[in-house]
Amino acid sequence: MVIPTKYNDPHGWADCVDGFIRVVKQTDTMHIVPVRAIVGPAHLVREDNAASDSIDSVWLVNNHVDLDTY
Repeated sequence: MVIPTKYNDPHGWADCVDGFIRVVKQTDTMHIVPVRAIVGPAHLVREDNAASDSIDSVWLVNNHVDLDTY
């Protein structure tokens, strides 16, 4: 299942300081996608712990998931 997001930066570039790509949730609706459409594992980490899970919240994309550890 995936949650639709859009880039926080207009060009989708990573932040020059920490190297993370930031995204904003577009909706609270989740979608099921075909397995062949998945390029690789990633998970979202909320940028501000005090922020809510609202649609406008900003999330960091962690695309380095060490599958050997898990």
